[in-house]
Amino acid sequence: MPRASDILVILTYAMVAIVAALAFDRFGLMSAELAWMMGALVFLIGGQVHASVARAEERKVFEDEIHQLKAANLTMLDELSSAQDRIEALAESASVGNPAQPAEPASALELNQPLNAGADAHGADERLVAEILARLDGGRGAPLEAQAPDAADLVRRALDDNRVDLYLQPVVGLPQRRTYFYEGYTRIRDENGQVIAPGKFLAAAEDAGLITDVDNLLLLRCVQIVRRLTKSDRRVGVFCNVSIRSLADEDFFPAFLDFLRRNSDLAGALIFEMPRAQFENRSATAARNMARLADFGFRFSIDQVNDLNIDLAELQRAGVRFIKVAGDRLIAAAHGAEPIAGREPGALRPEDVAGLFARYGVDLVAEKIESESTVVEVLDLDVAYAQGHLFGAPRPVRDEVLSEADNKLRRAAG
Repeated sequence: MPRASDILVILTYAMVAIVAALAFDRFGLMSAELAWMMGALVFLIGGQVHASVARAEERKVFEDEIHQLKAANLTMLDELSSAQDRIEALAESASVGNPAQPAEPASALELNQPLNAGADAHGADERLVAEILARLDGGRGAPLEAQAPDAADLVRRALDDNRVDLYLQPVVGLPQRRTYFYEGYTRIRDENGQVIAPGKFLAAAEDAGLITDVDNLLLLRCVQIVRRLTKSDRRVGVFCNVSIRSLADEDFFPAFLDFLRRNSDLAGALIFEMPRAQFENRSATAARNMARLADFGFRFSIDQVNDLNIDLAELQRAGVRFIKVAGDRLIAAAHGAEPIAGREPGALRPEDVAGLFARYGVDLVAEKIESESTVVEVLDLDVAYAQGHLFGAPRPVRDEVLSEADNKLRRAAG
């Protein structure tokens, strides 16, 4: 049954149409028959405009409701997970005949001063490093997983011997090619100083439960680099790769969240990056921690993007501000090779793709750029940023930047 407001709107448009028809006839602008036809046309056009506006409002309300349902679902899943953890803890306590003991705090960090507060800031940073190094030095005595014992043992020894290095690769703005960001990569060295590529140790680190230790050390070093870079140029930031498992690590990440909250001046310069597959399959805990970081002003980047058929509204809600796509794949998609953000292939002009993402606050980064010809094609797409060996290969941070502080704090932690 129509609502009273709908009937009133219809009557209003009908009155407008009648008045228009009478005016056309009264002033002799056209014959009476044509005037009434024009009045009917005014009625139809007005009705279509009103219907379009109403549908847009309904769609917005629907999207808001979906977002609220997703948020409620994440909260419910998180509560269920927490309840399950408590049940398991109680069951384990009962099995050994001891009452459940209250959990120890996740961290003993006391980071009460901002990072830019001189000597106190340096002390806070040292305490964070000491905490991480203490965690790295202990708790890794468990047997190696059977899937990749050699690689896992290599990671464990590299962590113990401080042979985990930070490499930086520039991310430049186009067309000037000025460096606006760096991406931080983890590399480890074996006992002979040979650099081990991530593809040969990251999977083993995941399987052996060592990835959070690797990520935590990388996060700290990215923070140290950001602080050094921002002293000379506030517009230079760092993409810091992080595993979704680390975002869900309830033993350590809450302390790091608190550390970042107290030092939110880093928010404009530190971007957390993860693979698309991990982002789309993130747990309720990881999604909640991402939301907390976004609340503090930190941003996220998604890499390993194999196609651009992405839910841009979901990225916007999750705080994702960068999407990294291989240059050749980005060029092919923009020229109609595949759907983009729910649009049919070829529905967007190539030069409009970056603008569509920008409307949702997401910048495209064309990565793996190896040739000048690719740069020319990317420039035609109006893409803001690019990355690849053409602009600079990943290079290790000089030892004097990080190792002195790490060695001193390792001694303090020991």
